Order: sequence, then structure tokens, then C-alpha cells
Amino acid sequence: MQAHRVAQARPANRTVSPCGRRRRRAASPAAIGLVALCSARAGAAADRVDPARRAELAELASAQPARPLPLPPPPAPPRRGPGPRTAPTPRTPAPAAANLSTFLELRDDYVSRGSGGFYNATVLRGDYAFDRSFALRADVPLAVASGPDGRRDAGLGDVLIRPLVRAIGTPRFALVVGSDLVLDSATRRALGSGKNQVAPLVQAYVRVARPARLGLQLQHAVSFGGDPRRDDIQTSVVRPFAIVELPRGFWVSPDQSFHFNHRGAPRVVSTSVLEVGAELSERVQVYVDPGIQVDSRGGGGWVLTGAVRWAFPQRSRGHAAAPCAGAGE
Repeated sequence: MQAHRVAQARPANRTVSPCGRRRRRAASPAAIGLVALCSARAGAAADRVDPARRAELAELASAQPARPLPLPPPPAPPRRGPGPRTAPTPRTPAPAAANLSTFLELRDDYVSRGSGGFYNATVLRGDYAFDRSFALRADVPLAVASGPDGRRDAGLGDVLIRPLVRAIGTPRFALVVGSDLVLDSATRRALGSGKNQVAPLVQAYVRVARPARLGLQLQHAVSFGGDPRRDDIQTSVVRPFAIVELPRGFWVSPDQSFHFNHRGAPRVVSTSVLEVGAELSERVQVYVDPGIQVDSRGGGGWVLTGAVRWAFPQRSRGHAAAPCAGAGE
């Protein structure tokens, strides 16, 4: 035993004696026996393993991959409680029944007379709206009048100034009040009344449908000053009308007026007009007013007005609306 330990302690480059080699050869069969004994014990232990466990070990030792487990079901989406209620989209509010606006208008009024004469006035009209509730108008006419004898007079007619106030303004109803001031500015007798006049007026509008309005104008005029050789004036006007807005910027406006003369003849004059207009662009409108005129003496004639209007919308307005027929005459 001591000789064996000494042999193991020798350096690797030393020559091994024959005696040591024999001992190494004798040890080899012992090592082999020891390995065999361990293998036998392992086999006996394996035999004592439960058959089910043995099958499981054989399955794990095989090269076949294990069957994948079924995927878990996707998680259910979280239940959402009732979200905040979305406010319904508000409808575009209907425009006011009557708005005052700023515009410049060039119109031509023609009135035929049963006796063979006519009266024609080219009127430059301007409306300036300080806001939607107050406006100021001025009419400057250049007129031509022809009598039964064929004589014609031309020149400046009677200038008109009209302040207007919208006292009530809602989408359904509007009330406008104002007054006309007619100046005796005609350069020829046949071109004007020869009297200054003040004519208070009131206009009421009712929207019966989104595109349709009904209106009524009441006005009373009295004269003052002017040519003392001319008759005084005292007249009343009752004027029902309607405004119907059509697609594509068109509108129609039937208009009926009754003039009552309290101091002269004819006592009653009825004028029936149908206005047809169109909005050519955001700022340009055109319209024509053909009509007929009949008086209480049996006389009559026809009337025709044509106009082009340039509107100047306020910043808060989307576009120029159809003109207020009541405020426009």
C-alpha cells in the first residue's frame, strides 16, 4: 500500500517500474467489476419503478415533442358602462323674420297712365344698417314724366329719407317701425308732389314656414310746407305682402297695396305686384316687379320695376338674405 502511494507521487517523466505496471493491470479488472456492480444495482432499481412511471420516463426520453396545450380563450372585452350622452346636433336656427341690411341699389320704376302718359324714375337707393335693428335709407330719383299732350319733363324728383328701427326681432315674428320724410326737391312740377311729407309706418312680419313669411305694412302720410298752390296731401296705405324663398337663391313676393286718398281723387288706388328675384352671388341680387294699377274712377295702367342690388353683409352674417319686401319699398 505504501509502495502504491509512492508510485502515484512520482513525477510524470519518471519511468514506471515493472512492478508498478503489474499492479495497474491487476487494478483494471477490479474497476471493471465495480462498474458492472453499479450497473446491476441501477437495473434492479429500475425494475422496482412503477410500470406507469416507467412508461412516463420512456415517453419523456423519446424524441417526439409534447402536444401543445390549447390556447386560453381571449379575455372578454371589459364591459363598458353607458358613456356620456352625445348632445344632438342642433338645427341651424331660422333667420330672423326681418333683418335690416346695408346695400346699394339701382332701380327703375315705370308707371303707365291710362290717358297716354307715363312716369319713369331711375332711383339710386342706399340703405346703411348700423346694426340689424337700425337702418337709414335715402332715395334719389332722376325722373321723366310725359303728359297726355306729349310734353316731357326730366330732372330730379322728390328725395326720400327713411329711418327704420326693428323693435321686435325673432325667427317667428318681427316688428319694424319708422317714418318716411319726403322732400319737395323736384326740379319740375310734373316730377314731384310739390309738398314736403312725413309718413310714419309700421311693418309686421310672421314666419309661417321656414321659407315663407307674411307681412303687413300700415302707413299714413301728411304734407307740410312746399308749394302753396298745390293741394295738401293726406293718404293712408294698407299693404299686405308675402315673401317665399325658393331653392338656388330665388324668391317670389306677391304684393298688394291700397292707397286711400282722404283729400282728393281718386279716392282709392289698388296696385297688385308680383316680385320675382334671384341671388346671383353672395352680394348681388336682381329682381323685377310687374304689376297692374286700378283706381276708383275706373282708370288703370301697369307698373314695372327692375333693380339690381349690391349688398354689403355684416361680418356676423353668412350671406345676404332675400330682401325684406316691406322694408324695401
